[in-house]
Amino acid sequence: MIDLLLPLFFTHVIYSVHVPLLFNYITPHNCSNTTAYFDSLNFQCRNCNGGSIASLNHLHCICPSGTIQISDGTCQKCQQGKWKKASSDGHFCIDCSMTKTETQCSLCPFRHFMQRTISSNGTIMTENCEKCPANNKVSGYGDTCIPCLKTDDNCECQDDETCEKVEENKMFAMIELENGSQKSSTYIAKNIRRATKGCSNGNAQACQHLANICVLQNYRTQTASACTEFDKIANSMVYKRNNGLLTTPILFYHNSEASIELSRESAISASFSFDINHPNSFLEIILIQYALNGTFLGMKTLSESNLNICSQQKNKFHFGTFYEMQCFIQLQHLLYLSGGQPIFNDLYIAFLNKSGQKQMYAVPILNENIRLYGEFVNRLTPDEFYNSKWILTRRLYFVDSISLGTLNDAQNLAIIRYPEKIDIRVQIQSQKNGHIMPPYVRIRHAEIQHNPEKQILVQFAITYHMNKSHFFQYIEIVLFALAVLSFIFAAIRAYSWGKRSGKMIIDGATLIKLILFECEILSDVFLFVVLIPTLFTVFAYKMQQIPQYVIFNSKQEETLLSYILVATVLKLITLLHCNAHLILTKTFFIDWERPHVTFKTNNKAPVSSDVREDVDITQPVIWRTYLVANEWNELQDYRKTSVGLQMIIMIALLNWLKLENWAAITPGLNTNIPVSTKSTTLSELAIISGIYLIVSIIQWLFRVTIVEQLFLDPFHNMIDLCSISNISVLVLTHPLHGYYIHGRSVHDRADTDMIKMNQYLHRERVIPSFFFLFETFSIN
Repeated sequence: MIDLLLPLFFTHVIYSVHVPLLFNYITPHNCSNTTAYFDSLNFQCRNCNGGSIASLNHLHCICPSGTIQISDGTCQKCQQGKWKKASSDGHFCIDCSMTKTETQCSLCPFRHFMQRTISSNGTIMTENCEKCPANNKVSGYGDTCIPCLKTDDNCECQDDETCEKVEENKMFAMIELENGSQKSSTYIAKNIRRATKGCSNGNAQACQHLANICVLQNYRTQTASACTEFDKIANSMVYKRNNGLLTTPILFYHNSEASIELSRESAISASFSFDINHPNSFLEIILIQYALNGTFLGMKTLSESNLNICSQQKNKFHFGTFYEMQCFIQLQHLLYLSGGQPIFNDLYIAFLNKSGQKQMYAVPILNENIRLYGEFVNRLTPDEFYNSKWILTRRLYFVDSISLGTLNDAQNLAIIRYPEKIDIRVQIQSQKNGHIMPPYVRIRHAEIQHNPEKQILVQFAITYHMNKSHFFQYIEIVLFALAVLSFIFAAIRAYSWGKRSGKMIIDGATLIKLILFECEILSDVFLFVVLIPTLFTVFAYKMQQIPQYVIFNSKQEETLLSYILVATVLKLITLLHCNAHLILTKTFFIDWERPHVTFKTNNKAPVSSDVREDVDITQPVIWRTYLVANEWNELQDYRKTSVGLQMIIMIALLNWLKLENWAAITPGLNTNIPVSTKSTTLSELAIISGIYLIVSIIQWLFRVTIVEQLFLDPFHNMIDLCSISNISVLVLTHPLHGYYIHGRSVHDRADTDMIKMNQYLHRERVIPSFFFLFETFSIN
């Protein structure tokens, strides 16, 4: 086997060095001339030779009606005669029972053979269609009936030689399933010899058929298969090139690794834009479609194809928009969309180059069902954007309901293979004004036993990424620098706490305080490091026209989310520390009010020598102290912003005004977005936190500049209340440190009636009392 693979590998290198990947955008509609046909391999309009003309679909050349093809390949018109027509194979002028208006004999219906009358010199004279009897089929040449083989119960195989070698072909027809088991495909066993023989004889459709069988076998190359047979033909000296043109389809990237193919900076000479008014603002991927037997079906955009099965509108893909769709679809409907046979697709990205010419570049396929020595190499995690072990290919299929059994199987053992995941990934080149690397399609087929009512899950996604390793390194550097500064600041705060607490040396309590202060500062550092780059990346991505920035990839997002988790834990510790600090803070309310003394005015009673018997002493009431203490407690949870109002505004903006749709990763700040667009956790965090910060800042400015200046200032009101109540507040946050509000009233009493209080206020209006309120005291 090694001796077999080495020559193949050597010829792969020779053959694939100059494989074209870039083509001009030409379709069969461009081949409007009656003598031009469309070459689907080279995307060219080529002229028919020898008097032949293009077919109606412009896909190949045929002799005009009423003419035959002679030995030198040219077309010759049949002689004028009463019933002289061209035969069905176009090689003879014969008599057949057709109308006078027709110039060519028609093909026979199914199960009918062509009965021919041949002259003595071997020339066909007449043709008539006759039906084959039961248990017989038309021979490979179509001119007689032959018995059906015992191994061919339904008379499906038309090639006797191929049918007789079905058992021998089973070694070429093995398909390896997901669980590692192998199953022989009856269809491949019946058709591989005919496809190989036709491709060897230069039949382009047979080569396409053989290539499709190779795709059905998941590009199996370790053992004998359709892929090894295809490689032998494609790499032979005869089929290398025809005037520099391809003669067989390309399936593999043999000349380089995935890292090289996916990193070609100059492969696509176009600048893409987010602005729909500029060229290349849509991701246009063209599908070159082939039927199982190799027939060219045409060209179709990816957005309109069945690969985009979850989308109902089939809109174009706006460049820069992240799409993520998943849907449950009934297996019977999926088979209906596939048309009963697998459809094979070569993918190309279309764009306008710098000269304004539309071109196409081949899109590599990362088929996750490919095995290499028993390992799913294409499922390996990429180092950054790719893995060196990946195997890139050029063709994929949609749904396979033929190779692993027929749907008419009485035992219902047919296995259906369908695309479970399709992911298109586009890498934008950094600082290259909208240039991109060659995109690639990641696809994985799942297997399911035929059950028409079964609901299956299909996923489709389009993502964009960029090499932002340097940018993320800057984030990590800033995080490390701020972490060092946070430790220094925490140490300063711990030293200050120790000094205010009367600590002469560093003890265990000081170290605990150092850790708690570090948790508080470090939580803000983590939030800063996450929110600032996230806000910048998301909004810069949306507002740009030429792509320069891309949001973080999944791996980087996981790292930033872990930072948020760490910040949340640290904030929780900080909250507990803050509550403990408030609980341990000692607050004293000093009532300066003196007892009120009233002398008795009863003249009838004799004067007593005891003064206390002649006076009434009224002690100050406690309600003033309760009032000040209550206001002090309310002042401790005073906020510059209203949490309730904040939540109402957030709900109104996000839900009612649909600003939550800004989280979708699309160019521009649009609220009307397709349901298929994708958002990430960080994009949602950026939008929510951005709106929250803006609303909070507006609330804060409104409260500070308007409310507190014109209407309500709770801090000054607290000072005024203390002054009126004749009560001072002493708050000891530390044993040797605290805060003091001197509330001793300048008036003689505070525990008085309303008349006296109005007199005091009138006196303050005339003689301001703030001169007496600002006094300095030293508390020992």
